Order: sequence, then structure tokens, then C-alpha cells
Amino acid sequence: MKAQLLPPQFARLKRKAARRLQVERVWHYLRWLVLLIGLWGCAACLHLPQSLPDYLHFVLELALFGSVIGWASYALYHSPPPSLEDIDQRIARDGGLNFRPLEALTDRPALIKTASQEQKHQAGQLWALHHQQLLDSLKTLRLRPPRFFHHWAERLTALCLLIGLISLASVAGPHLGLRLKAGFLPGHDDDSVPLPTLQGWVNLPHYAPGAPLFLTPHMPPLTLPEGAVVHILVGGATTRPSLRGQKHIHYNHLPTGEWQIETALIKSHTLTLSYRGRVMGHWSVQISHDTPPDIRWDGKAGPKTSDDWHTHIPWSVAQPHGVTALEVRLYPIIPPSHTPNKAHEIRSPLPLKPHTRKAHETTSLDLSDNPFAGLKVVGRLCATSSSNKQACSPPQTFRLGHRPFHNPVSRALLALRLRLASGQDDPTQTAHALGLLTSLSLPSDVALPLIWLRQRIIAGLPSEHINEQLWFNALYEEDREQTGEVIAASMLHVRALQNAVRLHLLALAQQPSPPPPHEQDALHDELNRLKEALGQHLAFIFQKANRNGLVMPMPDGKGMPWVRLAEHVQAEALAGHIPQALEHLKAMLEPAEQMRQATLPDMQALAASMQAQAEARNQRMALRELIRQETELLNHAQKRLAAEQPTSSVMESHKDVSQMSTAELLSQLGMASHEGTGPATTPLDPTALLSHAEGRQQDHATQYALRHLTHILNKRGEALTKKKMPNLVKAEADMGPVLHNLANREDEVSVRTIQTVLEDLSQARHDMKKNQAAAQQTSKGHLGFIPPPSASSTEDPNGSAGVSPEDDPNGGQDNDEPEDEKQPKNQDPLGRKMDDSSDSDAHIPDHDTNRAHDIERELQRRASDRTRPQSELDYLNRLLAPLRQSH
Repeated sequence: MKAQLLPPQFARLKRKAARRLQVERVWHYLRWLVLLIGLWGCAACLHLPQSLPDYLHFVLELALFGSVIGWASYALYHSPPPSLEDIDQRIARDGGLNFRPLEALTDRPALIKTASQEQKHQAGQLWALHHQQLLDSLKTLRLRPPRFFHHWAERLTALCLLIGLISLASVAGPHLGLRLKAGFLPGHDDDSVPLPTLQGWVNLPHYAPGAPLFLTPHMPPLTLPEGAVVHILVGGATTRPSLRGQKHIHYNHLPTGEWQIETALIKSHTLTLSYRGRVMGHWSVQISHDTPPDIRWDGKAGPKTSDDWHTHIPWSVAQPHGVTALEVRLYPIIPPSHTPNKAHEIRSPLPLKPHTRKAHETTSLDLSDNPFAGLKVVGRLCATSSSNKQACSPPQTFRLGHRPFHNPVSRALLALRLRLASGQDDPTQTAHALGLLTSLSLPSDVALPLIWLRQRIIAGLPSEHINEQLWFNALYEEDREQTGEVIAASMLHVRALQNAVRLHLLALAQQPSPPPPHEQDALHDELNRLKEALGQHLAFIFQKANRNGLVMPMPDGKGMPWVRLAEHVQAEALAGHIPQALEHLKAMLEPAEQMRQATLPDMQALAASMQAQAEARNQRMALRELIRQETELLNHAQKRLAAEQPTSSVMESHKDVSQMSTAELLSQLGMASHEGTGPATTPLDPTALLSHAEGRQQDHATQYALRHLTHILNKRGEALTKKKMPNLVKAEADMGPVLHNLANREDEVSVRTIQTVLEDLSQARHDMKKNQAAAQQTSKGHLGFIPPPSASSTEDPNGSAGVSPEDDPNGGQDNDEPEDEKQPKNQDPLGRKMDDSSDSDAHIPDHDTNRAHDIERELQRRASDRTRPQSELDYLNRLLAPLRQSH
């Protein structure tokens, strides 16, 4: 019998019966595996398999499950599939059919060979009617589900196993899954094993500083800046823990036995820390990405004037967490092309304070020694934030600053340099052009260096050295024509020394920091020679000015900018900051270049400035002498007043404070009593008044002369600075009452009026310094960095010359004081440092200070005396309240 001969509905029935038989056949062999899994799960709930060592657990589980699975697979593979007879029997058994009715569906009627056609036709109709009746009787036939348990023993075993699993699962509770996982997977622990210790924290990135954020096993979602670093320490772990959610994770097994885990957070993730199948921590992290810097042009770049060889770069940058680096990238437009050439990119860093969040400034760059100086360039500003985010500004086209060259030979050398740097010529063509140039009738000091350079180019001199030598020769020829052979040779010597220092610094960059002592000494000697050469160059320029009729004294070399810049070069080289040292070295030649470009009007402006500084210094010295003379008048008046007072009043001032009344104590402290009455005026001795008449007359004459000197000083100061000094005018007016009091023998009033004059002169001294400093700043010309001859000038941190401390209104002490009268603070006459504190054994207390302390202590003693009237105690407490707060 074939299934395809049956009607479709019975064919499907046979296929279902075959599948059920196949399921029962597979279950017959897999029931042992299911039994083993159930028993192993019960053992896992009782902590049995996971309590074994990992290797023994793995071997035992592999042996048991491997053998059962292997036997079941082998038996299934060699077991025959269900036969058609088995399928019919399954259908008949499930449908309750007898006598095998399904076989009749495929049978045919048995006919006699000699039967006629009519008999065969009648027999066929009869068989078809029987076949139809049989099909109608089988329409309600249904199959039963597969039978897994055929015997009561199997059912009992399955029931006991199910009851055991349910009981053990109820005992395990929420740890059921963890126990089953640890039982079936070697290398995993369940709840019976304690978890290792966990310490975790997050270090915020350097651009967004803050306190570390400590982690707990389960905490709300975190929002962290980009670049934060997660640190995790797992203690008591026998194997390596696992952190999921990040790609780049660093594991380190510490000597203490702990595991250290580090990872940087770049994107938002969910971090999960697990150990031997158990979750120790779960953190959801949202990363806030840092924004790139907002960099833009703050104006038109380029030189300010046609004679300015500096390239001014106006820029503006802003970033919430700060910018660490800023540079300008320049792409020259080399004729005859009209597009920028990116192959000859020029990068120049712009000075920027560390971690600048917002700034806008104009930086002046000296790119005049670049072969492409004077050409148009396309520039872009590029900034790097603290989080290493980079951004560039839109491009801007401008022209690079260049030095003006008028000499034809210098211009020809610069043209050769440009063609060589841009690749239009090779060294051979440059040597040929130099040969044509030296064939001209040139001075020997110009032709010989060019011939020597041509020979070196033929010998294989590198292109960068060729560009450097062409630049130096062009500068020398221009200096020779503009300033003369002597000054040009001096400037060439300065450039040679500067180039030697530059090469030395580049060599130090290849060595570890700090450089050895002999290298430091060699660099110090080279810088000294460079400073001496710069000073000699300045002397040549002043000699030339003297020959032109401008008589100026030679300034002191200590105040020149290159002195402080040389110290910066030495310090930066010692610290290993070679780029900064090269920048300071380049700035050392800036004053020399300004002197090279100086014209006759610049020298005249310098002479006028020196004359004005000398006049200002004389005025300051005059004012200082005026203050000294006025102070002597005050001393004379106080001396006379002390001699004119009765002896009893003098003794009273030294009376024991414990014997004084409260009003007397307040009077000694210079405080009014609570009654509001001031101290009574002590009558003076008439005899002493008459004996001091001659001294008072001399002081009157001196005061009159000082008043006239104040008037003259006011007029000269106003003429110098074009500003009025109201305090000097007030001092002149206040000297009138002093003259009146001296004439009337009123020494006590004279003391107060002279003190008022001294206050006015002190304020006028500050006004004079401020006005003179402002006038000098506005009058500085092209050579304003050169200090006055007798001034000890200083400079600002950027290397440019500044005013001397005596010219600085905030300078504090006046440096016009003679050197032999100056004494350092906190030093004795032998130059030893003094401890001026009251606790020191060398401290010499002031008499007036001790007297005030004694009075204050007496007031405090009386305020603590409860036997005094309450009104007096309240008044004393109010008086002592400010003193207690000051302590």
C-alpha cells in the first residue's frame, strides 16, 4: 500500500501518525538525558556540583552528559524509522478500528477473467459504493497525542523528579537561576560563595576637573563628560573579573592580589561587572560630548602699514573647558598661480594662556625671514581644546609682512630664494644664477660670500641651508647700503651669533633634559657673546647719531631687552622647553632689527625722550628734597614744642596707667571720652617761646623758599607732562598757614599744618610719577625700548622694554635716592636679616607701641572688674570691641 494512492485527507493523517511515532521514538532514547538533567538540577539546588573544583566539575559533567548524549545519538542514528504497518496500526489503535479497514481503501475487487464487460461494470459500481461508505465512516477519525510514559514506573519516576525539583526550587527561592547556572556551567559561583570586595570610582577628565565620583553596585544613571576614566578594584578574586560594555578595557593584576580595571568612557554604554557568572555592578552611563572650539577671525589679518614687516593675526576663540593650543596655517599663493599651494604650508603657533576659555587678541608674527614673505596667503586658524577637540576657522586671504629691500642685489637674492623654495628652480639653476650675479662689478665684501656660496651649492649644500645663506647675504647687502659697512658687519656678526645659539638649542633638543653642565656653560658663554655683540651694535648706532649732530649719552646695557631675554633662553633650555627658548632667542634680535630700520627722525625722537626722562628725574629729585626739607621743619617744630611744654605734662605722659582715670587713658590713646570733651590745651612756657625765636625765624625763611620752589616745580611739571597736579597746588596753598603760625609763634598749630603739607606733597609725589609714566608711554617712538642712561630699567614678561621702577607709578620706592642711603628692609646695618616679630629676641619694641599696649591692657582689666558701675563697664566694652575684633 502507498500513501500517495489514498485521498489527501488520509495522506495527511498518515503523516501526522508518522511524526508522532518519530517523537515517541526520539523520546524513548532522550528520556535518560532528561532524567540526568533533572537529577543534576536537583544536585545543583543542593550546591553539590558547584562545590567541586572547577576542573573536577567540568570532567564529571562532561563524562556523564557526554556518554548519555553519545549513546542516545548512536541509538537514534541506527534505529529504523516507523514502517507503514506501524503507522496503520497507530491510526487503527488511536481510532478504535477493527479488521484493518484502512487496507480496504487501496484494495481492488477480484473479478473472474471470463466475466463480461457488463459484469465487470456492475462489480466496479458495487466496489465504489463500498469504498464510499468506508470513507464516510472514517471522516471522524482522530489521532491521540504522543505517549511519553507507557508504564506506571515511568510515570512514578517522572512525578517524583518533578516533586523534587519543585521542592528544591522553593527552598532556593530567588537564587534558583543562579544555582542552576553555577551547577551546569563550571567556573561559576552561586549564592553560597561570598562576592569579592568592590571599590569603584570615576575620575573626571582634566578639562572638566572635579572630585572623583564613587560607584556603588547599583546606582541611578550617570551623566559624565567625555573622556572620564572608570577605575575598579576587585579584591579577594581568584580569577579575573569581566567588565562588559566597553571595547578598550585594561586589566591589571596587582601584587596585592587585587584586580585593577580601567577604561575610558567615550560613548554612552551600560557597564556590567561580573565575576564567575555573578553580577557585581551595573551602571548606565550617559556621555556628554565636549564641543569643539569656536575659532574665528577677529578682523583683517596682515601688516598694518606698508613698512611693517610683522604679520598681525586677529583671532577670537571660545570653548567651555578651555583651549590648549592655537596656531595659524598659511598656504602661499605663488605666482603665476592663483590658488593656494598646500605643499608649502606654513604653521606658526600663537601664544595662548593655558586653558583659556574665551579670548580675543591680535598676535604679531615676524614671518619676514620666510621665503614666501610678501606674497598673498590663504590662512586658517586652528584651535585644540583641552579634550583634544580640533576646529578651524573659515579661510582668509591676506598678504604676509615683509622687510622692505631697496638694494638691487638684495632683491635679486630674494627672488632666487623664492624660486628655490617654491620648486621652480633646483640648486643647479640657483648656482648658475649666482654665477651670473657675481660676474657683475660688486664690492669684494659682497662678491666673495656669493662666490663661496656658489661653490658650496655645487658641492651639494642642502636647499634649506641655501635659503638661509641667501637671506643673510641679502640682509647684509641691504644694511651695507642703508647704514654703512661697519654697522652692516656688526649686524651680520649678531646674526651669526644668533644662528650659532639656535643650532646649539636644536642640538640640546635631541638630548635628555636637563643638559649636562658643560653644555649649560657653553650656552651661557654664547649668550654672553650675543649680548656683547648687541651692545656693540647699539654703540655703533649711537656713534653714527653723534656724527649726525645728535649728542646722546650711551644707555646702560643692563636695561636693554636682550639682557632679560637671554636669561629666559637659558632658563627655558635648562627646563627642556626648546621651542620657547627659540622664541625668546628670536625676540632678542627684534630690538636690533628695529635699530637697523631706525631713521633720523627716530633718533631725534629718542634724544627728545632721553631729555624728557632726565628732566622728569630732576623733578622727582627736587620733590624728594622738598619733602625732606619739609620733614626737617616738622622735626624742628616738634622739638620746640616739646621744650616749651611744662615738665609736669611730660611726666604725666609717663605716669603709671593703673593710676590714670578712664578719660586720661582715652586721651593717651588719642580717643575722645564718652562725654565728648577733648583734651585741654596745656599752657606753654613763655621763656622757652622767646628762646626759640631765632630758630623759628630761620624755619620761616626756609618755608618761604620751599613755597617758591613748590610753585616752580608745579609749573615745570605741568609743562613736561601737560597735566596739572592739584595736590602740589594744594601744598603750596597750605604752606601759607605754616608761615602765619611760625610768625605768630604757634608751634602747636604749626605741627598740624606742616603735617598737612607733607600729606599734600606725598600725594603730589604719586601724581607726578603717574603723569610722567603716562607721558613717557605716549612719547615712545620706534626706539622706545632703549632705557635712559642712568636708569635701571626693567621689562615686562613678554620681553619688551618697560619703565624703570622710579618711572612706574606703582613702583613703590623712589629710586632717585642715593645708593649709599638705601638700606634693604628687614636688614640690620651689617646686612643680616632681622626678625621684626614681637616674639623675637632681637626685636626692639617701640616705646609708643608699648605704651599703647599697656593702656589697652589696663582698659581690659578694668572692663573685667565687676565691682565697677555697670554704665562704666558698658562703655569700656564698647570701646574695646573694635580692638578685640582686630585681634
